[in-house]
Amino acid sequence: LISRSDMNPITAHLERGIFRAYVLWMCSVEERCGDDFMHLEMEHGHILSPGKLYPVLKELTGIGLLEVRIKKEHGKIHKYYKTTEKGLNALNQAKEELGFPMKKFIRMWLFD
Repeated sequence: LISRSDMNPITAHLERGIFRAYVLWMCSVEERCGDDFMHLEMEHGHILSPGKLYPVLKELTGIGLLEVRIKKEHGKIHKYYKTTEKGLNALNQAKEELGFPMKKFIRMWLFD
């Protein structure tokens, strides 16, 4: 499994920079709880710490980009997050605002 401390510095910076957008996008696809994120990352060989995830979920909820639904399952309280309309607009705006050279770089670099 790969943890942030094992990543090269460029990978860690990229991940840190796009993590909020990733969370918003994932919660726009389907409602998710924190455990969903951690299990998904683990399935792909990455360690996602609660200390990285939960402050971001709280931040995005606090500024209205995510909404939270509380559900009791197996005697435990779980918070499920869904991207709000404001969050979807923020994701789309970020796509629009990202300059053409950066978009070209991302496409060529990731899909070459």
